[in-house]
Amino acid sequence: MIRTIYIITNEDKIILSAFTTLEAAKNEIEVNYSEFPENFNIEPCALNIDARFINEIKKQ
Repeated sequence: MIRTIYIITNEDKIILSAFTTLEAAKNEIEVNYSEFPENFNIEPCALNIDARFINEIKKQ
């Protein structure tokens, strides 16, 4: 199963957080990052959820 997640990155392309909806990502920028002068981006990404992914999550 492939899901779309939305990652928030800064100008240096460092991933700050990820969300399952675009609205949640926009809200995160508005609430937590709006006071900073740098630009933050929301980028959609594909997340492949397969048996291997689930096993890795269970290990943690």
